Amino acid sequence: MASVNYGVCDGCRARVPTEHVIRRGKVYLRKNCPDCGPNEALISADAAAWQRKRELCHFDPDAPLFCTLRCETCRHNHKPRMVFMDVTNRCNMNCPICIANIPGMGFEFHPPLSYFEKVLSGLARLNPKPVVQLFGGEPTMRKDLFEIIELGRSKGLDLRIVTNGLRLADEDYCRRICDSKVHVLIAFDGRDPGIYERLRKNPGAYEKKVKALENLRKFSRHRNTIMCCVARKINDRHMRDLIDFCHESRDFIKCLHLIPLTETWEEGEFEAEISTTTEDVEQIIDEAFPEGRVEFLPMGPSAALRLPLLFFGAVPLKFGGVHPNCETATYLISDGNQFWPLSRYLKRPLDEIAEEVVSLSERLEPELSRLDPQKWLDRKRGQVKVLRAFLPLLFRSLNFRQLFGKDPWWAGLCVVGGLLIGRKLKQQVRKHSTVRDAMLMVVLPFEEAHSVEAARLQECPSAFVYEEPETGEVKTMPVCVWGLYKNEIQRKIAEKYAASSVAK
Repeated sequence: MASVNYGVCDGCRARVPTEHVIRRGKVYLRKNCPDCGPNEALISADAAAWQRKRELCHFDPDAPLFCTLRCETCRHNHKPRMVFMDVTNRCNMNCPICIANIPGMGFEFHPPLSYFEKVLSGLARLNPKPVVQLFGGEPTMRKDLFEIIELGRSKGLDLRIVTNGLRLADEDYCRRICDSKVHVLIAFDGRDPGIYERLRKNPGAYEKKVKALENLRKFSRHRNTIMCCVARKINDRHMRDLIDFCHESRDFIKCLHLIPLTETWEEGEFEAEISTTTEDVEQIIDEAFPEGRVEFLPMGPSAALRLPLLFFGAVPLKFGGVHPNCETATYLISDGNQFWPLSRYLKRPLDEIAEEVVSLSERLEPELSRLDPQKWLDRKRGQVKVLRAFLPLLFRSLNFRQLFGKDPWWAGLCVVGGLLIGRKLKQQVRKHSTVRDAMLMVVLPFEEAHSVEAARLQECPSAFVYEEPETGEVKTMPVCVWGLYKNEIQRKIAEKYAASSVAK
């Protein structure tokens, strides 16, 4: 068992001991390489916020680690709840900040349908089955994309597609995507063409993305996700406008994923004036709401709510249980006119409330674990226990007049009563409160080689999936370490299936 936190040396790429260094209010990951000497990477622009997340999760930095970042020999089962599956590295944009394309990798990865038959069959054997996100490159560059979708669906898998959206600008193609009923995660960095000139070196992409979003509004049968790469001095001042667009589009958009710009490019290919970390993104969103504070929480503690939520038929967030310095999230609340921060409806800071919620959930777990939420009587007993435990906290924390209007106590009792007779929470809130909708915002800090650390990956529930080219075994690897192995593995897969094609 490893006793240290490992990182990757910027020079020789060896796995070396690391430590966190706080300097002038920022956090750096220092890699102590015996051959190249120490080298550092900025991982947080706000040391106080970074540390507060660790406190909220009761994180023990001295807890023993078994991860050494040697994924090629590791047999640990991460039991991923979400997997990404690369379907191609062909792309119709080739952004300079991307390395998951042919120019960035130096070869073509475009395996045949038989490859996905093996991989999807392997995923279908997992219990529970993970959500599968079709990734690239650009997935829509595959002519057999709809066959891959049907193949996954035939195996009982929930498939989603991560796309730059350019092909969805074609009405017929977008209609086919929507008819396939996959959830779409579409990249959209803001409503200013200049953003795409600077960030993507492709100003013409803007008009196509806008058309794609119009087509999604027209044809989609459910609500989808916008993914935005956020960068200081590039699109930070456009974030409120993007959020306003999400509000205007909430009939077909339900989530906004915010991805801090991470340095992946070769020297001279792209220039960023300033680094952007998770805490930068959180601050950018907060600054976009002068009318109230926007507070993000680490998503790890949401795992503590698994049992209480089960008794109300709700599903925990996919990133529950992650490291405190990984994904963070918040909700924006719509009153029908605009989105507001959660702070508008609270009397106390969100992180204080979250800390109490986690403690209450942990105390309830022994009692709830003895009940079966699938049995009616047990479910009702569990609901009563949960409400009895959490209602006092809600009374202390919620701004009832802001939430329920002129008669808050009666409206609040109606919501609780509705829950006890089996009504859904979302329906009850919409009926009896000023809340008309909500949007989940998630900051997704993908680590690259310079910032990856073993502590964040040890229990990561998100992974890339692939067929091991030599053995044919279907394997998964934590998302943020995939870049260290991707080229070698995918080159071998490409060669294997090219050889198979020639043999036939």
